Amino acid sequence: MRLPTLLVTFLLTLLCVSAEASAATTVVTPDGKAAQPYQSWVDRAPVPTPAGTVTLAFAGCPGGPAWASGCADEATRTIYLGDGAQDYRGFFHELGHIFDATTLSDDERQSFQSIMRRPGAWVADASSSPPDEWFAEGYSLCARHRRIARTYVAGNYDYAPTPRQHAAVCALIRQSARTSSA
Repeated sequence: MRLPTLLVTFLLTLLCVSAEASAATTVVTPDGKAAQPYQSWVDRAPVPTPAGTVTLAFAGCPGGPAWASGCADEATRTIYLGDGAQDYRGFFHELGHIFDATTLSDDERQSFQSIMRRPGAWVADASSSPPDEWFAEGYSLCARHRRIARTYVAGNYDYAPTPRQHAAVCALIRQSARTSSA
């Protein structure tokens, strides 16, 4: 009699863990069609994704600087990816901006800044590597790597988390998704 109870408990736990990591995001092109392979990337992401639909446009950033290969318009939930950003890293970085805008609380932003020892205004000129850009890099890294073995130099915005910082950032993302949906 005890074995079935343990089995049911195990299966329910597995279902909850799978549901927690499953994608909440539907990625579409401006004409409403599924955006592949981006949707499959979101479906396999080991971190929660923003609830709802995100539109993916393969174009440069409207009104953005020439050096910006990608950007996110949080108000319209649109990600713009130019030629240099149409990969896992670039896509998940921009999705991180939408997760920030739709899911993170101010307290969670402060927690991120504390984890990364990155004080200052959350949003500032991108050339100064502000915390919001670091968060987007952290989100992208968590979406691509459950764990890192050593300090990871992400390449953009001087973001270089240690394994402990990476684990803490990924945990913060998971916790943020749980509290925002509760």
